Amino acid sequence: MEGWLNRPFSPTVEVGPRANDRRDCFERVVAVESAGEPEPWGPHRRVAQAIFAYRMFPETLVTPVLLRSPLDVGDTVGILYHFLPGLDLFCGARVVKCFDGAWEGVWRTGFKYRTLLGHPELGEETFSVEKEIATGQVVAALRSWSRPGTWLTWLGAPYARRAQVHANNSALCHLAAVATGAVNLPTDEPGGSSPGSGAA
Repeated sequence: MEGWLNRPFSPTVEVGPRANDRRDCFERVVAVESAGEPEPWGPHRRVAQAIFAYRMFPETLVTPVLLRSPLDVGDTVGILYHFLPGLDLFCGARVVKCFDGAWEGVWRTGFKYRTLLGHPELGEETFSVEKEIATGQVVAALRSWSRPGTWLTWLGAPYARRAQVHANNSALCHLAAVATGAVNLPTDEPGGSSPGSGAA
């Protein structure tokens, strides 16, 4: 992790997406709460806790390496991806935005990060949980743009793409289980509670 803390962003990532870059939007309704703001210990807040602890993915797929939790702007996220049995890949990204509040009738909680130099993909991804205030519907969402970040992922683009789609779909299934309480988050995370669990 130490080697990633001061690593720069992937080259040109701050410029934004190009015309041919992949743009993904993975969404899933994970619960329904009562109308209004997120319930203090309801599905929205449980999913938010998972997001800010970088526990969106099942442990069999991704292990987060964090210096603190919940994450905040400027934090580096270490991502240990379990590529194959006995073969793990480590990469990193940095949080550039956090949010937790109402906008146009939807309460959104989450963060956006950008990949760092050496990440297999180059791009940005936003992880969020969104509650429609009028209906109480809670949606987990992963939205991103990306393109291959190394020559290896460029050469293996079809396989890398399958792995990317699989990871995002696995995250939605995992967050759905978190929302219902079927999956409990580890209690030994560094730091404190998730944003919004006590005050906005």
